[in-house]
Amino acid sequence: MRSFQASISLSVMLILWILTIPAWSLEIGSMVPSFTVVSPEGEPLSREQLLGKLSVIFYDTRFTASSNNDLKYALADFRNAHPSLSKNLQILQIIDASSANFFTRTIWKRKIRENARRYGITIYADWSGKMRRDFGFRPDLSNVLVVDAQGVVRYVFFGKVPESERNALFTLLLNLGKST
Repeated sequence: MRSFQASISLSVMLILWILTIPAWSLEIGSMVPSFTVVSPEGEPLSREQLLGKLSVIFYDTRFTASSNNDLKYALADFRNAHPSLSKNLQILQIIDASSANFFTRTIWKRKIRENARRYGITIYADWSGKMRRDFGFRPDLSNVLVVDAQGVVRYVFFGKVPESERNALFTLLLNLGKST
């Protein structure tokens, strides 16, 4: 009887583990999947709007949003210091707002607007969590993505981007900026 219960428990744990694996995971060189997110004002952002621009996308939850703030500031300074990037490099943050409900959505929108002004970047909300699932983003870490002007994924990082990784990221952006 105990071995039967152990088998059932093991099977249930295996099924739950399989369900937590992202359906699709981003790979460098792949096309960015289709998506639509919206600003607090209701303005949509989709894959088509990334085309023609070099994009650095931070996908976060409300708990991970601050982990790469120093990189967001450094990217804004970097963009401003390189005239070739000033028009073509967009820095976007998307917040997984799927935990918001009818009663808290207004509060979420207000907080998103406040943070957008504070950090000087555009922030969008993924109200359904669909983008997180479709992209295979990790909900427990900050997700950083670079998409070139053709919609090709050029950089993916999960977690706080270490200082040692920044120079490689900035060099990549300069090289991609030359081709846009």
